[in-house]
Amino acid sequence: MPVPPPWVDDLFSFPTPPPLAKLVGIAWEHAFTDEDMYDQDLLITHYDFMFDLEAAPDAPDGWESTYPDMRQNHVPPVPLFATPELVQFGHLGTGTYVGWVVPAPELRGTDHPVALFGQEPGARIIGRDTRAGLEWMLSFGLRRENLRDDDCALIARLAAELDLHPAPEHGITPDGFDVVVPLELAVPSGWRHEPDVNGAGIGVLAPADAFTDRSYVYAGGWLDEILADADRLLDAGFPATALLELIDAFHDERDRFAHLHPLWARAYQDLGRPQLAARLETMIPMYQRLQH
Repeated sequence: MPVPPPWVDDLFSFPTPPPLAKLVGIAWEHAFTDEDMYDQDLLITHYDFMFDLEAAPDAPDGWESTYPDMRQNHVPPVPLFATPELVQFGHLGTGTYVGWVVPAPELRGTDHPVALFGQEPGARIIGRDTRAGLEWMLSFGLRRENLRDDDCALIARLAAELDLHPAPEHGITPDGFDVVVPLELAVPSGWRHEPDVNGAGIGVLAPADAFTDRSYVYAGGWLDEILADADRLLDAGFPATALLELIDAFHDERDRFAHLHPLWARAYQDLGRPQLAARLETMIPMYQRLQH
């Protein structure tokens, strides 16, 4: 059997958390040992009971001409209804994505809470970190109807290699409802986390002096008033509070996006979050289409 070269960890703007990196490594191995040696679907062919990886790793040095075009030559756009703080790593094929809550990428966290999002406003937290999120996903796979024997064997292998303990009942209460997992963020000393009013409680995590002293209350109102208030907050040096107001205004009415976008991008830049500003740009075509 061919020996796969090491896969290139460049899927995200931060190192892939180890549990997902190990899962991608197993999929990379499959891509080389399957009959279709260079399977560009990577996590689709073997893992459709769980989720499809949102993007393939770049080709290792010296192997660029060997593959078909495995790499998506674009940054995956932020899913509908989501905000840039939600960074997808996979999708369920139903309009629902699975990914991380990354409100402050400049902290260079090694892991992040995992959520489902994209089909409706808000996000549902399914794990406090990547390992817990993958355990939920494997349990979700075990609940699938008509699960194939080879899928069951693969779930068992992944559970063993990742030291996970999936079960069909994991993630749901005895009466069949989803278990509510609270969003738990590591808040550094001198920082604050404020949930947004109309979103999923992801809100804004930032240095305390980037917020106003008063408690934040979203008052809504006319678009011109919201923009003027956000502009005033940015000029006064409070980009975190401005960002909260802009996110809440977006959740209120998504057709406002084109008007909110310039100040929203400025808030990310003022907070030192160019990664989130870049993700914000991917939302422009989607919301242009929604306006027509």
